[in-house]
Amino acid sequence: MVVPVNVVIDTDPGVDDFLAIALALNSPELAIEAFTTTGGNAALRHTNANMLRILEALDGTAIPVYRGAQRPLVGSFGDAEDVHGEGGLPIRLPTPVMRPRPGHAVKFLARRLANGPPLTLIALGPPTNVARLFRDFPGSRRFVDRVVVMGGALDVPGNVTPYAEFNVWSDPEATAVVFESGVPVTLVGSDVCNRVRAHAADTPPPIDPVIGRLVEAQFAARPGRYITLYDPLTVMAAVRPDILVLEPLAIEVDTTSGPERGRTRRSHVGTVIDVATDVNADAAISLFTERVIRGRFRR
Repeated sequence: MVVPVNVVIDTDPGVDDFLAIALALNSPELAIEAFTTTGGNAALRHTNANMLRILEALDGTAIPVYRGAQRPLVGSFGDAEDVHGEGGLPIRLPTPVMRPRPGHAVKFLARRLANGPPLTLIALGPPTNVARLFRDFPGSRRFVDRVVVMGGALDVPGNVTPYAEFNVWSDPEATAVVFESGVPVTLVGSDVCNRVRAHAADTPPPIDPVIGRLVEAQFAARPGRYITLYDPLTVMAAVRPDILVLEPLAIEVDTTSGPERGRTRRSHVGTVIDVATDVNADAAISLFTERVIRGRFRR
């Protein structure tokens, strides 16, 4: 018997977010209580609508959605529409009928943590909502089992600057708050994500037609016809933690306004968190293929 982990997934869909959400929906190891949204890959109005569209496309409308951060702790979000497509997705989906629940995502999380069993939070986008939760409702920290964060680049170049990975670069102050919160943190960054790529030549045709359109659009957008599984691998850290090798490392985040803003680096003075330093890429691709590519989403 699988005893599922109670999770809330915070996300900024986004292509790989879409694929990670699909993986989560088909993972009995997770009891998904809600999705919360943030700006990041696109403006919040787009990412929130995309979240609703995704749940309608994948028959997940029983799970509530709460609208979250429109801007980072400092400044404003950029976007990655050049990577994910206009509005955050490269395919068109119908205007959603589903609506987000009333109230801000952070207030929902605080209320839920005060009144229920502990949660694992999975942050697939900039961790602004989680940081605001810990800052504005510090008592909530003791009810969070773990925060799993997609972000960072230690020994590989960043994907938005030579130093910084997109999610951390989008809100380095929030990332620092999460790392320094005292809550157990698992960081799944570019160092391992770059090793987990689904190549078109090795990927069977998806069973679900929407997944098929999405995957083909991403394959077509890259000369090498592959998808790097950033967010799906982060969900796997909660679903199948044995796929990753975690190492406790002291990590600090560059929150200066200089060229290294958003950089994550090893440091003697940084906070110790669990960092993914190695991955069983074959097992990760196999799980992705089983649950997303060959997955069925309409019950």
